[in-house]
Amino acid sequence: MLDFKEQLQNIKNQENSYQKKHKTFNEQLEILKQRKLLISNESFTLTKLQHINYYRLSAYFLPFQYPQNSENKNIFLPDNSFEDIISLYYFDAELRKIIFEAIESIEIYFRTQIAYFHSLKYDAFGYLVLNNFRENKADKFYELQNDILKEKARSKEYFIKHFKEKYNSVDLPVWSVVETISFGTLSKFFMILKEEEQKQVIKRIKGINKVVFYKWLHALSSVRNICAHHSRIWNRTLGVSFEVPKGFKAFEQMKTSKNKIFFALSVIEFILTSIGEDEIEFKSKIKALLVKYPKVKLESMGFIENWEDNPIWSKNE
Repeated sequence: MLDFKEQLQNIKNQENSYQKKHKTFNEQLEILKQRKLLISNESFTLTKLQHINYYRLSAYFLPFQYPQNSENKNIFLPDNSFEDIISLYYFDAELRKIIFEAIESIEIYFRTQIAYFHSLKYDAFGYLVLNNFRENKADKFYELQNDILKEKARSKEYFIKHFKEKYNSVDLPVWSVVETISFGTLSKFFMILKEEEQKQVIKRIKGINKVVFYKWLHALSSVRNICAHHSRIWNRTLGVSFEVPKGFKAFEQMKTSKNKIFFALSVIEFILTSIGEDEIEFKSKIKALLVKYPKVKLESMGFIENWEDNPIWSKNE
């Protein structure tokens, strides 16, 4: 097997057709001018180019440019300015922060519920026993245990070291385990819980069954990771679509947006309201953000017509 140095040398030896060269910040500015973007303040533009990688910022160019399949590819549409791009960039950044904070609260809540109800029935180390989970889920059980071991090994949490030293044990109680595993692994944990426990965990999420909820957790984990990596999210087509619960009119109204951020926002708001997490004021923050950035195209985010009349978003809810 090749060692790392040999692998690296092989990569270097491979032919690469990429021909683009390093561009100075001034050269980047000139490219924007050549592509007919309005630059009203060169000093401001250069400062932002020095602070934000051109490649990162270019993801926000597309709404302001001619279609990529046209002869004017990469050329900016008339009357669009660098300030318009920066405004969209900051809108997306603020949106990610609001989403991340909200998903964090949801994540912590369900970590608590899973640990509480599983240990209530099986005590601290019941999660290590195959028979304490749903039948015919042995493969998923061992996959979960493997994920727990890997994530526990990577974790630098002080309480893990303290527990090992105090109790001379490599196994952690379930209420510690749920604090070390990723959101994605947490969704796997939920998936193989016995049905009665699953019902207890989601009992406050009225009208949503365990299958839909598991898929929501999986999709929310994907959204969280996008936010954590500071990636563009406002008009993204999500790689993991949200499940549309049957017979739930509020969500059926937005079924065409199940792989857009509006559906994710609606799921987040619905869950927060269901569990009584009012302090975050998620709905108010989203509405205030849209008022702050009125030029953002809501249809690109998957917002439906008359979205504020939807029961999840209406003022009366």
